[in-house]
Amino acid sequence: MKLALAVLAGVLLLGTALTAQNAAQTPNDYAEYQGWMKSNAATAADLNQRLTAKDGAAAHTDVRKLQENLAMVMAYWQSRNVQDGVRYSLDGTYGLAQVDVLISQNKFDEAAASLKTAQNSCANCHKVHRDKAADGAFTIK
Repeated sequence: MKLALAVLAGVLLLGTALTAQNAAQTPNDYAEYQGWMKSNAATAADLNQRLTAKDGAAAHTDVRKLQENLAMVMAYWQSRNVQDGVRYSLDGTYGLAQVDVLISQNKFDEAAASLKTAQNSCANCHKVHRDKAADGAFTIK
């Protein structure tokens, strides 16, 4: 039941993303994208700490933030018709739903392992769609 609720929450977030994709593209959308990526990095680090500390309430909050960000990332890729970017975002969202269920069951070690699996979706997308410039900054291919 908890997994079904977590998946439903993910689907609702994805619905939000689909609505967001209809918003007009602006020259600043890459800056927004970078903001989501930076937020994801910080929030994932926080989530790892919360799982280690077995702080379920704060961990749930971090999962929700990551899911919200991934919904926006999915909309970004969908608006550009980049299907694998959409798929990576969905896979990450589904993985986070599993993390959330495990947190609800107080299975923090398993949740941490599931988070690493979910983060593989992020890493796979980065391998395909991210370049590192000479100055160390990242750009989208």
